[in-house]
Amino acid sequence: MKLVFNEINKNFELGVEVTCVLGQVSTLMLALANKHESIDDEERLNATYLLSGILLDIASTLDDYALKDTKATKEQRNDS
Repeated sequence: MKLVFNEINKNFELGVEVTCVLGQVSTLMLALANKHESIDDEERLNATYLLSGILLDIASTLDDYALKDTKATKEQRNDS
């Protein structure tokens, strides 16, 4: 699974996008932690894999964003 965030550009608010996704992840984690009767062990395991994938995608997106931002900053310094 790969989460797709909006194209990173000058108008992109990564903090808003990531905050929204992390809020939804938190809600699902709380539901799993409460061990509600309607969620069986297989569903709980599937949800755990889903959450793991989401968190890895967020980490990858943040890493890519930081790398692009660092490269852009270096290029601006070199142009000055």
